[in-house]
Amino acid sequence: MASDILDVFNIKEEARVQPKKRARSENDFGSQSKKKKHAMSRELYNLIGSNLPPVAVEKGFKFKDKINSGKASPWVWAPFKNEARSDDLELHHWVKGPVAPSDEQRSYNFAKYNTSLDIPSFSKEEYDEKLKDMSEDWDFEETKFLFDLARDYDLRWAVIYDRYEFYNNKQRSLEDLKERLYSVSAKLLNSNPDGTRDVALIKGLESFDKKQELERKQYLDRLIHRAPTEIAEEESLVIEARKFELAAKKMLMERAQLLQLLDSPQSSASIEQYTTSSGLTQLYNSLMTVDKSKKRKPEVPVPPQLGPNAIPHTQQIQQAQQQHLMRQRQGKKSSLSQKLYGGKQEISQQQAQSEVWQLLQSKLTAEEMEVYGLRFHDEKLQPGVYIRSQKLSSFKPAVQAKVAEVLNELQISMKPTLPTANVCSKFDQLLQSIATLIDLKKQTDKLSGEVALIKSQKGIE
Repeated sequence: MASDILDVFNIKEEARVQPKKRARSENDFGSQSKKKKHAMSRELYNLIGSNLPPVAVEKGFKFKDKINSGKASPWVWAPFKNEARSDDLELHHWVKGPVAPSDEQRSYNFAKYNTSLDIPSFSKEEYDEKLKDMSEDWDFEETKFLFDLARDYDLRWAVIYDRYEFYNNKQRSLEDLKERLYSVSAKLLNSNPDGTRDVALIKGLESFDKKQELERKQYLDRLIHRAPTEIAEEESLVIEARKFELAAKKMLMERAQLLQLLDSPQSSASIEQYTTSSGLTQLYNSLMTVDKSKKRKPEVPVPPQLGPNAIPHTQQIQQAQQQHLMRQRQGKKSSLSQKLYGGKQEISQQQAQSEVWQLLQSKLTAEEMEVYGLRFHDEKLQPGVYIRSQKLSSFKPAVQAKVAEVLNELQISMKPTLPTANVCSKFDQLLQSIATLIDLKKQTDKLSGEVALIKSQKGIE
């Protein structure tokens, strides 16, 4: 390998730097065994040669090396006073580092969390002047007792309602206590002699409605005591509502795309740059690039269906096409039945040429052929024996489930009980009619949803 590299660079073998040889001593056996442990492979040595690595490797710290971090910090058992207490009690706690005499007068760290609500207070004269006419059911002593409880328990209404026991033994509900406290507080703040008024706080206190609070609690009580069936019904309604929202969004998006395609493009820039051949080539390349970037779905030929974004004229055309197809099917079925039952319609040329058909026609009447179950089929039949009910019309799984539901409501089985030819023919017509009605109902629901959406957007009731 090394000789090949030297040949590429036109370097002679003699120009290589050869390491100096020294005589092997007796102490070299131990060092040689140690070097072999960390020796590099022969291929790597042949590539590198006698060149040293460009980066010097230094010995770093080991994982368990002890780091001298200095002297340990002392802890002192220092006294302190909590400003939240009114008895000037002196307590002690551990403090890191030496404590200076000035630090002992420092405030306690957790005293700032001892906060209280600023609940307004009033005197007997203020009550008689401003608050006496608010309610005849409340007096000064009971109102003062309520404000003292609210101040002691920081407006924790559950505790206030539990501790509320006034000497007049009047039954007060929690809503009565809230209404009295909020109305009196709003009156006091509104008539503040200092002139400072918190408008947002006053509006919040005046907005309390006792009747609305009772209704809210009744609704919550009903919500908590719901039955499992009601919960499942609500969840299903929420899911259906989300489906309707997604369908409406999809319909609006498809409509916007359709309108964007139908609207003629408005030219806002100059077209002089596209009058030359180079400009047309550049325009063609840009359009091809945009066209390739769009992900196209594979075009599969499907029968035209009534989509949610179709315009009313298109819906009328599609409904007319569907009705025309239904009439053609019914006409084919009626003509086939008339041929089978020997009506006045003309018989096909192949059947007229058949000797068996002529013989039966001359010997048997239509009623006798119906009694004996004799029929002549125009279509090609499959070989072997089959059941008439197997030839009934089948639909997509979603439509089939709805057809089964309608038949269940009509108390009709999915398969005819006595599958004669006439019964199977009528039953197939029934299935076709049910499927057509389901499709029409689906389109009607879409149209009614679209009309309701447009009315809600335009504000029409």
